[in-house]
Amino acid sequence: MTFRHESVKCLVRIIKSMGSWMDQQLKVGEFNPPKLSDNENLSEIASYLIDDMNSADIELHAEANSEFSDAAILEQRRAYKLELQKGVALFNRKPSKGIEFLISTKKVGSSPEEVASFLKSTSGLNESMIGDYFGEREEFPMKVMHAYVDSFDFAKMGFGEAIRFFLRGFRLPGEAQKIDRIMEKFAERYCKCNPTSFTSADTAYVLAYSVIMLNTDAHNSMVKDKMTKADFIRNNRGIDDGKDLPEDYLGALYDQIVKNEIKMNAESSAPQSKQGNSLNKLLGLDGILNLVWKQTEEKPLGANGYLIRHIQEQFKA
Repeated sequence: MTFRHESVKCLVRIIKSMGSWMDQQLKVGEFNPPKLSDNENLSEIASYLIDDMNSADIELHAEANSEFSDAAILEQRRAYKLELQKGVALFNRKPSKGIEFLISTKKVGSSPEEVASFLKSTSGLNESMIGDYFGEREEFPMKVMHAYVDSFDFAKMGFGEAIRFFLRGFRLPGEAQKIDRIMEKFAERYCKCNPTSFTSADTAYVLAYSVIMLNTDAHNSMVKDKMTKADFIRNNRGIDDGKDLPEDYLGALYDQIVKNEIKMNAESSAPQSKQGNSLNKLLGLDGILNLVWKQTEEKPLGANGYLIRHIQEQFKA
């Protein structure tokens, strides 16, 4: 830079010297009104060249600083991504520990709503682990599950469409009580969005169980004797606060599920085991058998426990 400055100064001196020589030869300014002399013009040109040179130096420094800044930003993004991937990997092994890590490293906010949004939108999370986390009975995971369910707008959605939309982002857990907690909240949310759909949320709660079982029955190759439409209608008698839902309504719901399996998004963000892939994409056979057999040994949760048990016994038969 110093060499360039000295070169420009030398050039300016040469130009000024040439200007002075021309003034002497042409006697500029003797018979003319006062005006900006050629020498002054040359000085201005020289000054401009120096300013331009200084500007070039500033631009070079700015460009270098910009490149350094871009490199720092890229490094920060890389570090952020690596730490985020670490949190996702930890979640896929131990969901609660993963969430704790992500919150402590500020990769996700600490509120249930922020964690729910993260679980809903982040790729690479194991859908089975999301379902297990939603089913936990600890206070914070339950708040996250409630925030997740409340983030859905089921207004003007048919029941089959709503349950399909809801279950596309995670895999239901295999434990009956975990499923119970999730589906109870789903039923509450559906009825809040569609207040005239059923007599109470208990109806949607029982029907959700029935739909899940129908989905497994219809689309799991290990279930040989498939449920008929008449079976499905019969299994759901009296679930609407002691009254029957319209047969046309139940028949249409049956057709929707049998013709179009309820499953997660086509592109699974985390690979499942071969055994898991060989079973139902929504709920594995082990899970549905847990739902049918294990809970019959306990008192079912919810106001419509008797009707849930009735559906379980019908499926078991």
